[in-house]
Amino acid sequence: MFEVLKSDLAGRIGLLRTNHGDVETPAFVPVVHPVKQSIPPAELRRMGFDLVITNAYIAMRRHGEAAVERGIHGVIGFDGPVMTDSGGYQVLEYGDVGVDPAEMARYEAGIGSDIAVPLDRPTGLGMGRKRAAEFVRHTLRVSREALRMWGDGRIWAGPVQGSEHLDLVGRSARTLAGYGFPMLALGSPVEFMQSYEYGRLAAMIAAAKRGIPPSVPLHLFGAGHPLTVPLAVALGCDTFDSASYMLYAAQGRYMSEDGTRRLSEMGRFSCACPACSGLTPAEMAALAPEEGTARLAAHNLRAIKAEVDRAKEAIREGRLWEHAMGRMRSHPRLFEASAALAENADYLAVSTPRFKPKAVLLFSREDQYRPEARNYHRMVRRFAAGREKTSLCVTGDSERKPAYLSPEYAALRKELCGGGPRRGAAGPPEERTVQFCQYSPFLGLIPVELSDVFPAAHYVASRLRYDPADFPEFAATWEAFLSRNKFGTLYYDGADPFLSHFARRMTPKGVRRRALKKTEKAARH
Repeated sequence: MFEVLKSDLAGRIGLLRTNHGDVETPAFVPVVHPVKQSIPPAELRRMGFDLVITNAYIAMRRHGEAAVERGIHGVIGFDGPVMTDSGGYQVLEYGDVGVDPAEMARYEAGIGSDIAVPLDRPTGLGMGRKRAAEFVRHTLRVSREALRMWGDGRIWAGPVQGSEHLDLVGRSARTLAGYGFPMLALGSPVEFMQSYEYGRLAAMIAAAKRGIPPSVPLHLFGAGHPLTVPLAVALGCDTFDSASYMLYAAQGRYMSEDGTRRLSEMGRFSCACPACSGLTPAEMAALAPEEGTARLAAHNLRAIKAEVDRAKEAIREGRLWEHAMGRMRSHPRLFEASAALAENADYLAVSTPRFKPKAVLLFSREDQYRPEARNYHRMVRRFAAGREKTSLCVTGDSERKPAYLSPEYAALRKELCGGGPRRGAAGPPEERTVQFCQYSPFLGLIPVELSDVFPAAHYVASRLRYDPADFPEFAATWEAFLSRNKFGTLYYDGADPFLSHFARRMTPKGVRRRALKKTEKAARH
């Protein structure tokens, strides 16, 4: 049903197989109203949207059993896969919709949904834990019954609830996966996004993902802005839906990759899509309401899809971390979600390739938590220098990589060991007693023996001056390395403030410290 083709962080390019064709993920799923549509579903298909979602509850109220006879594909005029929501949003808005969950499950099966969601009871933002737990139990019960009665012939997406109560979210996801749901759908995120609570949204996604097998795709309800796409994809959301493209257009709001603007406040379009071409914002705003809304909605759809495509390319290139972090810097509240990436670094590392064809780019303290850096830290913390290594020499990063090919290493070897053979030869006794390391604030210590292991020789870091207090991963690696390997002497670049901090304050007692004052001059000669 779901095949993962390529991954980076928790993001996956995959194939979701349905009765009406395959869907490449990650995928944005436009909401289509089952009665009236400003953009015909056939046009959505031509725009490249292979999966749409419509509301089975509204279809039931407006079309009744006629929709069962015609099928939901015929009702909305879409020949590709159709996902149906069961009215959970209406339950969240109005409290009750007067439909039995078992009857709604029968109806979704009857209208031929490719992906169906049981009628759940959403847990909104701010709901107390006791009540939220009751809603979760109710949702689990009715979902299990829907899967038992109507599980064959379509994909059922189990609705994950719990809101900000992350333990409930995790329990809900694990339980639904245990029931055998082939897909899950995370509910109640709209209020988080409307309140700019992106950090809490990210924590909720991570809580759901950590509880399910990699073979189970995750849908995110109500995520419909380009800014949220990279974050959702990085944390493992495979599909996400929203009516935002139309709702924003009705308000004259124009989506872009870095925010939302009102047409009345814009002077020109930077987009060259068919909807924007040949018009100024003022001219689009002056169109007849129906035409103007449809045209702006078409642009908004393309803006969302373009961001999904950029996320896919980032996965293919192994640069999803850089892409997501760059987008999160578009808004301070969105950047708060970067903490969720750091807190879930071990989980993100599971599906991140250990080796990549391109160098990783390191900008700020957040990058010490990216999976490639964390993996390298773990390796160095386990590194055994050997009993013959009685001295440790640590200097700054070299421009030429790997470190054993750098002039800095050659100069230090000559200074401390009187020269010696090239890498791989036995070396004189003096050389065999010195453990040489370079360092990076992001990767930690880089032993010369591991300096060609990804990403030690495959990264580009900014050359700003960093505060040692901002790099706890470096501190942990420094402490573990010097604890595991018993050195009598530490040689270090005394002109380097970052390195000097650790040499002076975190070196074990009994280790002699020797500052190398002429390191840079020696390297130049």
